[in-house]
Amino acid sequence: MLVRRLRDRLAAVHPAFPGYLLAIAFMAVCGGIFENTYYNYLWDQFQIGEKTRGHLELVREFPGLMNVFLLALLAAIPETRVAAIAAAVTAVAMAGFGIAGDNWIAFLALTLAWGAGSHIIMPINSSLTMEMGGETSKGRRLGQVSAVSVMGSIIGAAIVLVVFASMAAPEAPPDPLAGSRPPVLVQEMWRYDTSFGIAAGFCIVAAWFYWRMRGVGSATKRPRLVFKRQYWLYYVLSVLYGARKQVFITFGRWVLVKIFLTPPPVFAWLWILASLIGIWFNPWIGRVIDRVGERRILVIDSFLLMLVCFGYAISTHLPVSRPLQLAFVLVFFVGDQVLFALQTARTTYMGKIAESKDDLTGSLSMGVTLDHLVAATIPSLGGWIWWRYSYEWLFIGAGGIALLMALFANMVRVPKHVATGEESPRQKAASAE
Repeated sequence: MLVRRLRDRLAAVHPAFPGYLLAIAFMAVCGGIFENTYYNYLWDQFQIGEKTRGHLELVREFPGLMNVFLLALLAAIPETRVAAIAAAVTAVAMAGFGIAGDNWIAFLALTLAWGAGSHIIMPINSSLTMEMGGETSKGRRLGQVSAVSVMGSIIGAAIVLVVFASMAAPEAPPDPLAGSRPPVLVQEMWRYDTSFGIAAGFCIVAAWFYWRMRGVGSATKRPRLVFKRQYWLYYVLSVLYGARKQVFITFGRWVLVKIFLTPPPVFAWLWILASLIGIWFNPWIGRVIDRVGERRILVIDSFLLMLVCFGYAISTHLPVSRPLQLAFVLVFFVGDQVLFALQTARTTYMGKIAESKDDLTGSLSMGVTLDHLVAATIPSLGGWIWWRYSYEWLFIGAGGIALLMALFANMVRVPKHVATGEESPRQKAASAE
């Protein structure tokens, strides 16, 4: 009865909305499994070095750079069908990880396919959510979709916990400064195969829900990119954010995997913890941004990030036992995951300085493009720094990026008419006419 009432309420929003939320949930389960197994799988299957790990991110992020062109090629197909195709491609990639074994070329092709599927589906989900929200409930729908996505990813992490349950504890990790090579972490590779197979199944179900959606997503539109001089600060912040994000996405987990031999269940627990904190923290930070302004939040984010970078850099040099060093890094790892929410201030800043709705959409698209451009290139440099010097210097460099973020964030200013709630000069001119 309760399920039926909930379904009827959701259908009142839009007939396709219940199925859409299920598609979002199933894709999020797949994402939760992927994020908590992929990095360990990389090490256990291939034991690649830092330089190769950095170059691999170019393969993963390249579809993000090409997203505009990929969507343009599919512009004649309804968005829901494009999303179904993207989910199916993601399913093929996930299933392929489980059967490719140690074939490096096949693994690269599957990583590229995964990147294409996941990057295509992200802007389509945003578009579908906004369309179903109408003119008055966009924020509410975004919140509902976000909540469903978080819960789905938590379920994905829980599946990882179940699949990797009773796994034998790894050997004590060696001293990374001694130059010894850590052993394979997970001996039973069937655990990865099972996880990837389950994730592929969830993606297939999501594809089915997308495919059967009707009455929404008429056609995929190619995003228009806007690059104007007056928005230069937003673009700079987008570039620095892309660098900051990718250093931790690529190497934050890699430190835990290679140096501390952190197994998938630990990552799953950390994912659940960070997600539960985010359920409360993300809405709260939105209210704080409205109260204190974007400049203060972005500056605080930058200084907290410097603290996280410093924590990573000194972790293995602390005069404590290795388990305590690991606990120290795990705290900063979770903190970094939570800090991503503070970048909402960058989006709201762009919303306040945009001269028109078209400028806002186009500039946000440009920001995402710049973000992916940096995300595809920075990891190669980071991998070289780790290989040539050490991972400590990599995170010291990331701290330098955070310092630059703080300097530029301190330059953020909101137009006077926005801060006071008055009409803009353009709106006043339009009213006078």
